[in-house]
Amino acid sequence: MDFLNSGKSVLQKEIKGLQQLEQSLGDDFIAAAGAISNTKGKVIFLGLGKSGHVAKKCAATFSSLGIPSFFVHASEAFHGDAGMISNNDSIVAFSFSGKTIEVVNAVKYCNQNNITVIGISGNSDSPLAKISHIHLDICINNEADHLNLAPTSSTTNMMALCDALASAISEEKGFTRSDFHQFHTGGDLGNQLEDK
Repeated sequence: MDFLNSGKSVLQKEIKGLQQLEQSLGDDFIAAAGAISNTKGKVIFLGLGKSGHVAKKCAATFSSLGIPSFFVHASEAFHGDAGMISNNDSIVAFSFSGKTIEVVNAVKYCNQNNITVIGISGNSDSPLAKISHIHLDICINNEADHLNLAPTSSTTNMMALCDALASAISEEKGFTRSDFHQFHTGGDLGNQLEDK
């Protein structure tokens, strides 16, 4: 087994996927950034499985850049957590297939309550894409692992896409290093900012 070549192959596939994503950004990205920037409430990230883990990370990134955000588990939404969502919030919903029933049903609930939904998937013809107000395609057809099954390229592109949104919106809002330090006073990063 050639571990090195196998590992490099995965990274090469993920790099290619990121390059395709970068080239695809256009009006839908601008619309999504504008919708989030104009949100009066919070930005709620919603997903299930590996996409749910990505959604948690994205909520943390947005919050650290001055965009109040949190995560809602797509299944838990129908066991009381839908009460965390109000009509001045925006939803960012993740599903690589765009068919995850819990995510789709949560988006339907949001639509019924006039809540703006940004869907993120790898299928522009999926149910999620069709019922979202704005849809962003992550431009991944194949995963990077040797089985083409494990969430690898898809989760990498989801996370990178949200990093791009978060940074662009934070920059537009004039969020500064000093503002960032207010939210991140601990650890090595907090110490570095304290020294500046």
